[in-house]
Amino acid sequence: MKKTFFFLLLSAGLVFGSCGKNSEKKLDEAFSKAVSCAELGTVEYTITKLVIADDDAFYKFGDRKIIFSCTTTMKAGIDLKDFKREDVVVSKDGKSINVTLPQPKILSFNMSAEDIKLEFAKVSGLRAGFNTDERNNLLKQGEKAILEDAPNLGIYEDAKENATDFFKTLLAQCGYENVNIAFVGDEV
Repeated sequence: MKKTFFFLLLSAGLVFGSCGKNSEKKLDEAFSKAVSCAELGTVEYTITKLVIADDDAFYKFGDRKIIFSCTTTMKAGIDLKDFKREDVVVSKDGKSINVTLPQPKILSFNMSAEDIKLEFAKVSGLRAGFNTDERNNLLKQGEKAILEDAPNLGIYEDAKENATDFFKTLLAQCGYENVNIAFVGDEV
């Protein structure tokens, strides 16, 4: 992550710092190199979720219950593969720059086995416990639920805010007096 961030910072400085100093061709080449495979992770959330299963079918004698706690790490930010040269517009006087960034997205999601804990399990009557496949399916459902709930967590808004701050600071250091950051699809 640090290498990606450092590379991005260096490349972005080269790309935006070269505005007005080099030809358009050199700027396009530098821009292509900077964004060819870079991601700018701007926010990381750690989320703990309880995954609960209560299987008390009326046609079976007894019931079974299980509760897992899962801790996940989710990173969001800007995938610069979706960033195009046309998304950067520099004013004729070279004092203003408008940058339109792609919408933030989830860049990584990690729910490691070490962060999954069995909190409670109960089997009664003639029922068998949850087998490995059933447990794995429950955990997949928990993972899916976390990803589906990501917009409600505010992770995308935080990613936008942090990306905006990053680019405004970077471009101000490159000498631009007026820096405008927008996101594809947002109303201006």
